[in-house]
Amino acid sequence: MSYYNTPPDHPEERVCLVGVRLRGSTEEDVRENLTELEQLAETAGAEVVAVKVQKRARIAGSTYVGTGILESLATLIEDEKINVVIFDDELTPAQARNIETRLKVNVIDRTELILDIFSRRARTRQAKIQVEIAQLTYALPRLKRLWDHLSRQNGGIGTRGPGETQLEVDRRRVRERISHLKKDLDKINKRTAERRKKRKEAYNVTIVGYTNAGKSTLLNRLSGSSVLESGKLFSTLDSTSRRVSLVGAEDFVLTDTIGFIRKLPTHLVASFRATLMDVEEADLLLHVIDASSPGFEERIDVVNNVLKKVLENNGDGGKDDPAHTIMVLNKVDRLKEKAEGKSLGNRYSDALQISAATGEGVDELLSEIKKSMEKEFIEADMEVPAKAGKLISVIENLAKVRDRKVEGELMTYRVSIRRSDLGRLESAGDIVVKIVRR
Repeated sequence: MSYYNTPPDHPEERVCLVGVRLRGSTEEDVRENLTELEQLAETAGAEVVAVKVQKRARIAGSTYVGTGILESLATLIEDEKINVVIFDDELTPAQARNIETRLKVNVIDRTELILDIFSRRARTRQAKIQVEIAQLTYALPRLKRLWDHLSRQNGGIGTRGPGETQLEVDRRRVRERISHLKKDLDKINKRTAERRKKRKEAYNVTIVGYTNAGKSTLLNRLSGSSVLESGKLFSTLDSTSRRVSLVGAEDFVLTDTIGFIRKLPTHLVASFRATLMDVEEADLLLHVIDASSPGFEERIDVVNNVLKKVLENNGDGGKDDPAHTIMVLNKVDRLKEKAEGKSLGNRYSDALQISAATGEGVDELLSEIKKSMEKEFIEADMEVPAKAGKLISVIENLAKVRDRKVEGELMTYRVSIRRSDLGRLESAGDIVVKIVRR
């Protein structure tokens, strides 16, 4: 199966996408994957001029696809002046090398494409380091292919790839670079962890979801800020936090996170572990879904699976289960008929339907956030000896102080405190606690 787009007048990178429909997968699955791959290619600045799909019982070990499709690709490349072929799945180093030898053009896979986009999108030092670690980890087993590719580009009689000694030198340098970057990242992560500790007393709400689901738009809507909303894939790589005030309730910290995607490279999940810590530290997750997207049910599963992977690999004794989650069906203003919204309500009765762009349903979402906060915090009056400096320090570290005053030999407080911290406070010493509001 194949189809073509009209070629542009002055293309920079003319691309053909290649996918495989294996036994057990549907045509719709393949179409959605390749539509997303096309969006990724366009995000990277390429022009997709053709897409080819092959039905197979299994992946061809040496070339991913069969000989027949490689021959048709070679003809297509010449006819359409294609200079890049992108495969929808991650290729082994040998597969990529063999395909490039046959096609004589640059061959990349979905993983390499995503890494390229991340490299372009990275703005902060933390994001840049995380992306470089992922890129080098991906490149390490592929160094020989990269050298072969450079050798072919240089061309000429007597041109050879590097000797094994040079390859080993390069491999060692890459490993040393990865080690150096990881040390730098650890330092940044420690500073980030300190900042998280400082905001620990606040209620933390973290936005998660598939890329381009409208997460940044929701952050802007709830916080009144102006974070970039590009409408492109992976416009957010760094977590962005804003403090949000609610009438008659505590302030809360709202954090937008990196969007997820099908077949998210494992190198990226590992490298962005620190960024995704916001998921683990959250008191409440807002799972934002583009309800106008035809394949949003599968995207829900993708996000849930990545969240599970993040928590399973926390490696530091953190949470094993995600925080309480509110499912937010966004972009309902784009639904063609009211009946679609009603159908969504029947299928996802616990979900909230909103439009972050227009504000529809946002008040109800804020109300649900407020209810969730009220379950987490209690209000209490406390008395402690005025000279008990250590106890006073415990109170002011664990609780948000509403009011304090000295009455004779006592210091009295009105505080808001997490239920989980109340026991620690009561066991700290000579503190009298009276609950005002549960």
